[in-house]
Amino acid sequence: MAKNLLPEDTAIIWNAYPIGEYRNFLYDAMSKELIDSKGDFSKWILPHYGKTLKEVMHDIQNNYEPINLSEQFTERRLNVVCEDNKAFIIAFDKALNDLGYDCENTISSGYGWSPLMIIYGKTGTKSRPCIARIYIHNDSISLRLFFTNINKHRAYIESSPEHIKSIFYGGRDCPCRPDCPHKGQKSYTIDDKEYKKCCHADFRITKPGIDELSDYIGLLAEFYPVKKAKRAI
Repeated sequence: MAKNLLPEDTAIIWNAYPIGEYRNFLYDAMSKELIDSKGDFSKWILPHYGKTLKEVMHDIQNNYEPINLSEQFTERRLNVVCEDNKAFIIAFDKALNDLGYDCENTISSGYGWSPLMIIYGKTGTKSRPCIARIYIHNDSISLRLFFTNINKHRAYIESSPEHIKSIFYGGRDCPCRPDCPHKGQKSYTIDDKEYKKCCHADFRITKPGIDELSDYIGLLAEFYPVKKAKRAI
């Protein structure tokens, strides 16, 4: 019986096909041994989301491994990102590297939130706690930030520019209240008004701009300050 394999021009998109169908195509087109040598397929395939199977084969044949985000922005799958948004992402990436966070040089699946996504976790840690995500949509990007213990930073927020303060009171409040069953519930006060958020009402900037980048980084540095190395005795 002939194998029912995907065409080589099939794009790798979250939930479009079972992940095993992408793997079976590559087994047949290349070799099972070669593909299995990549390790856990579900993890290995992540940086290839948005590419076609033909492009993935080309990458494997040429041992292509991009060294940075700038190089990845030359890939066809990222042609949807305009130059201004590319500049923002590259500058944001460098600034977060300086704070001690990185994206492991990976632009992967958006898992239903967006076609593609960049996740920033703590450099050098196994759990890689996340402080930011960039969602790459078909014609725009959005920036999601993660915060805890917000009341501790109330004075900083209240004295910030409006585009920073609005991160905390803009958008919708927790839609599940008063008995929200979701994790990550947060209650805090800004300008004497109480707010409640959960995972369904996150801290998101829908049109992040490079002109406000230093303010975004300042906010993250307030919540996640760079720890000074302990001086040897």
